[in-house]
Amino acid sequence: MKDVKFAITDIETTGNGIKGNRITEICVIVVQDGKVIDEYSSLVNPSQSIPLYIESLTGINDEMVLNAPQFSEIADEVERITKDCVFVAHNVNFDYNIVRAEFASIGRDFKRKRLCTVRLTKKLIPGLFSYSLGNICTSINIPHMDRHRAKGDCDATVTLFQRCLSLDPEFEVISQLLNQKTAASYLPPNFKSSDFEKLPKATGVYFFKDKDGIPIYIGKAKNIKSRIKSHFQERSNRKYKMMQETYSIDYELTGNELLALLRESELILKFFPKYNKAQKKVSRPYTLTSYHNQKGIEQFALHKNKIAPVSWMKFYTREEAIKFMEFLCEKFELCPKYCGLQAGVKYCDHYKITTCSGVCKNEISLEEYNNRVEKAVDFISAYDESCLLLEKGRTNKEKSFIYLNKGKFAGYGFISDAEDFNQPEDFRNFLNPSKTSSYADRIVSRYLNTEKNLSRIPLNTEEKELAENEAWFG
Repeated sequence: MKDVKFAITDIETTGNGIKGNRITEICVIVVQDGKVIDEYSSLVNPSQSIPLYIESLTGINDEMVLNAPQFSEIADEVERITKDCVFVAHNVNFDYNIVRAEFASIGRDFKRKRLCTVRLTKKLIPGLFSYSLGNICTSINIPHMDRHRAKGDCDATVTLFQRCLSLDPEFEVISQLLNQKTAASYLPPNFKSSDFEKLPKATGVYFFKDKDGIPIYIGKAKNIKSRIKSHFQERSNRKYKMMQETYSIDYELTGNELLALLRESELILKFFPKYNKAQKKVSRPYTLTSYHNQKGIEQFALHKNKIAPVSWMKFYTREEAIKFMEFLCEKFELCPKYCGLQAGVKYCDHYKITTCSGVCKNEISLEEYNNRVEKAVDFISAYDESCLLLEKGRTNKEKSFIYLNKGKFAGYGFISDAEDFNQPEDFRNFLNPSKTSSYADRIVSRYLNTEKNLSRIPLNTEEKELAENEAWFG
């Protein structure tokens, strides 16, 4: 390893994370066998205005870079001095990705092995209060002149790297960091790789937390470990900023995606994490209503923006509504014309439904048809009944339940796979109460309208047989 060259690099930029960020100054110092063997530094014209807050931080302004070379003019020199080197920086992913983006902007590729002095220092000098460059230099007495300028920060990083070399003479730690094949090379600088390895490959909700343990992002995943790794590998400005503030990741297993969706929605509304996009207001749903038309036929209709005196059911997409109404027509031999599926026709002529009982052609009496509609309404009413939805648990020996109170999400729980509720009310002994929301309503509605293999326990005082509903409820 003594023959390996390390290109210690520092850049100053126009700000704004990673995407759209341009270099205003760069410094590269090459170290081999602990000694400096080459050096290059230059101001860079970013071809855009430097924000005032960046000017205040670095002292670099538009006038200073006006006659400086653009990156395309120094790319050959940066390519040369870093060739056959390990790219080293303090929080290396930031500097490396911006340098790589500058090369990409001129149609050139840039790939180097990389090493982060934040991670290296945490391994070799554990227990420091902070691992920012300034605080490390203060803690271990490294001179740090001209802070927030590329040459000053790069000189300090070189001294820090040389100190690390003296603590790792056999290159054991450096070799370990260079040869990582897992997501550890993408980990946030404040997050431990050992903590990542402990994450489960299971369904649930996960929390990115800041240094005070406050959730800054909440998500759900079928495979928590895989999903979190994908966060680490994203290159958006927003994700980069979030990674810089992440100190720990927690999780909650749910065993199934339905409960994960409901818990994610509930927890976002509870904590309002800063990096979750604000939950947009759910669009007004399609409402299924019914009325007696001029012929005396009980007719179904779908409305999106109208307030109706009778409301049987809600759908959050037109596709869900149409699919359910087609099912209802076939199950109870209703007429598509009087179920909101066809308009402007004398007799129904639906491309899919051939089970119409003939009310549109006066082939059955109004009383008989309306009786069919009444049975359909009874079937629909089951959606608003209190019930338990049984789903997979967190292990093979467990199952979960989602409690719907009059059709609204009201809680969840877990029980042994071998256990059954002798009395429907027994579930309350295992219940974790939850608050519902318009998002939870939509999640439950979509699940009920699309899932054909429901395992459902009614909780009404007068239990109804579900045999007649098997075609839809499973």
